[in-house]
Amino acid sequence: MTILGFNPSHHGSVCLLEDGELKFFIQEERVGNREKYAGYPFRSFIDILQNHKIDIISWGSPSMLYLAESMDIKKFHPCSYWQIIAHSYYEDIASVDHSSSGHHICHVAHSFYNSGFKEAIGIVIDGMGSVVNTREGGQETETIFECSYPSNFKILYKNINNHLALDRNISGVYEAITLNLGWDANEAGKTMGLASYGSINLNLPDFLIGNKCNKNLFLPTNDFPINLNLYPEFQYENSPKEWHYNESKITNFEKDIAWKVQNDTQQSVGDYIEKAIQVTGLNQICCAGGYFLNCVTNYYLLKRFPGIEFYFEPIANDSGTAIGAAKLVWHTQTQDTTIRPFKSLYLGKQYSKEELLEGIKKYTKHEIQTSI
Repeated sequence: MTILGFNPSHHGSVCLLEDGELKFFIQEERVGNREKYAGYPFRSFIDILQNHKIDIISWGSPSMLYLAESMDIKKFHPCSYWQIIAHSYYEDIASVDHSSSGHHICHVAHSFYNSGFKEAIGIVIDGMGSVVNTREGGQETETIFECSYPSNFKILYKNINNHLALDRNISGVYEAITLNLGWDANEAGKTMGLASYGSINLNLPDFLIGNKCNKNLFLPTNDFPINLNLYPEFQYENSPKEWHYNESKITNFEKDIAWKVQNDTQQSVGDYIEKAIQVTGLNQICCAGGYFLNCVTNYYLLKRFPGIEFYFEPIANDSGTAIGAAKLVWHTQTQDTTIRPFKSLYLGKQYSKEELLEGIKKYTKHEIQTSI
């Protein structure tokens, strides 16, 4: 069975899974116009379809829909562009869409199957996850699972980011501070780096109340992430972008809010994990979702829980759901219990020695030894 897993959203990506073995993975930003965080991986998706006989396509993030006419029932129904493209290559291709409620399951499946653990706690923390069909509406933002083979993912806890209540979750709070510091929402790693220069500042308001955001401080829109009417001190006299390029203009206040959002969110994540350990008794934990690209938090967790074995998924952001969606289909349909720990990040295009040498020549003035 050959499965094409893909993430059609931001951090677009594709993977190729053959009989349970991961053969290929790449993010769309690495090809085409090389646009950072690019979504809609049409180029990579079509390339795999052209070069491999695919049995199933599978995805775990929302994708564009197209009203396609069914010849059987004689009416229009929503169908994804990806299904239309795949069927143009193989009429008998099947599809599995996890996007409506399984985004976090794709995250946790990815980290669990890569971890090498036989059973584990799986924790997913990201900005906006699975859509939850509640009366108020909202999205699943933090989820804790109990994981075991072949495809058992029991939900122990989930936090819903309620649209009507104007909530921000852990990642949303980190994102809001990142935006306030003048960076893009995807550049939280810069806030993490700045945090090491800050310290505790008792004059700052609470960022989190329990595991929820301080609604007086944070607003739900990225255009205006901070309530400047109530907290005018977060309105800078000069644009933060000035100190992005001139460190002499940065203030201790900016360093301290970075320190605080790092400190408060990592402690909140640790509290989640502590409760999960108490409930399950398990001592192996796999972590995924964009928040776990935060290596400072990951190191904090290792120190806080010295007796726990962690697996931090290196492709923790949404691009990794391509792998999770494919592996989830494989283990669910075959009931395969083979453990395949993740061994290498080098899953993209392979290059010959001649191609490597030609690429190196562009960046050096010296003769190159051809004996490599």
